[in-house]
Amino acid sequence: MIEQKATVVRSDDSTIWLKAERQSTCDKCQMKKGCGTGLLSEHVGRRFSMLTVPNNQVVQPGQQMNVSIPEEALLHGAYMMYLLPLLFMFAAAVISRFMFANEFLEIIAGLAGLMIGFYWVKKRLKNQKIAIETQIIEEK
Repeated sequence: MIEQKATVVRSDDSTIWLKAERQSTCDKCQMKKGCGTGLLSEHVGRRFSMLTVPNNQVVQPGQQMNVSIPEEALLHGAYMMYLLPLLFMFAAAVISRFMFANEFLEIIAGLAGLMIGFYWVKKRLKNQKIAIETQIIEEK
């Protein structure tokens, strides 16, 4: 399980809205001063993501919670968002290469395949529910 601390923004009878800070690996790297990504992250500042989870406990706005997601769900999502659209792009480009043998049409077909891949992934992930678990952090 991958865990992240999040703050409750609001809740109703069925849903809890959480705000979690996006964490970068640059905070742990020793090359932070000489790396372009580390310097850019300093100027961009802190970024937050909004999450919604089913409401199965009593929470108050401002309360801290642990949010966890299974590694399998993260790997599946990364595969769907990164690899499949690229496979669609290459397949469309290769097919157009054999059909038309025109470089311009090959580029257009590749871009069309990429867009179709993103659209297909969006539709597929919209119907899929990922089991995100939450726990209340006890403040001491």
